[in-house]
Amino acid sequence: MRDGAPLQFPDLDRLRAFDETQGDYYVNGFELERGLSYREAELQDRIVSFAQANGSGSLFGIWLRDDRDDLGTLPVVAYGDEGGIHIVARDFREFLRLLASLPADCEPDIDWACFGLRECWDEDDEDDEDDEDLVIDQTAFLTWLDKEFGITPADDWEEIVDAAQAEHDAEWAAWIHPLIPDAVYSPNHDLNRLDRFRTGLYKGFANGFWLHREFNERVRRNMPRLRNPARTDTMAVFGTNDSDTFFALDADGRVLALGKDTGVHPVARDLRTFLRLLAGLTDTEIWCDETQVGLRPCEPAPARAQYVEWLGNTLGLHPAEDPAALLAEARS
Repeated sequence: MRDGAPLQFPDLDRLRAFDETQGDYYVNGFELERGLSYREAELQDRIVSFAQANGSGSLFGIWLRDDRDDLGTLPVVAYGDEGGIHIVARDFREFLRLLASLPADCEPDIDWACFGLRECWDEDDEDDEDDEDLVIDQTAFLTWLDKEFGITPADDWEEIVDAAQAEHDAEWAAWIHPLIPDAVYSPNHDLNRLDRFRTGLYKGFANGFWLHREFNERVRRNMPRLRNPARTDTMAVFGTNDSDTFFALDADGRVLALGKDTGVHPVARDLRTFLRLLAGLTDTEIWCDETQVGLRPCEPAPARAQYVEWLGNTLGLHPAEDPAALLAEARS
């Protein structure tokens, strides 16, 4: 990926110099250069590990998203010892601010779902029934950060992570999903945001549409199975109306309706148009067979109002005023 020029990481060198002056933890679970490379071989030339993230062996690393030489200007990721990998900071100095903002009695907890925190317990506490939190002294670290970089803790550490993911999620999803499919729901940023919206909802949010638990899954237990011989590897199935129609993204980003046994029809020129189409369905759902695709009556989705609100707040989109017209436009 690179032309052999030496990589530079001056901010890490400055942290290492401070680290060598400390005899104990200044961030719970954080140790420079204690971890091995991430176990997935596909990532080893694009993720440079530099520290252990917690006591169970999770790691922090730099994502080499481009060919710049200064690693400190690239995004920082955290990857769990039992799986999961997430962007946590836009660059190394924001990462240092993240460390400074973490509670003194917690360490990172990283899994497939998210980057979170867990309480640390004092292993030397002899009274098992009255465990005490392991609270570390961050004074020296915070003083050094302020003096060295002018960095002070954020009021909310999650804002740092959220900002980094908002900036890089689209590029990250497109890159990481083909390599580690479980890292994100799909390679499509908006579809990932829809997946996060529906998580924990436990009820339908759009008429005649259920998002699959796994993107492009081939077999679904206890649900209608897609046997359509017209399906190809360029069609990534992501949802169904739960009876006779499936929905897929094709290689051009169009949304297609596939009949359970036969028929393939375009229903939207892109995913965002499809999401608007779903939001515009008040008492109908999309269905198709071999010869046609159209709308038919159905019961309103119980969480439709929440979906319409999410669509506007998150994507800045409004429900389609004329869903039938959008369907006709996709076929033209």
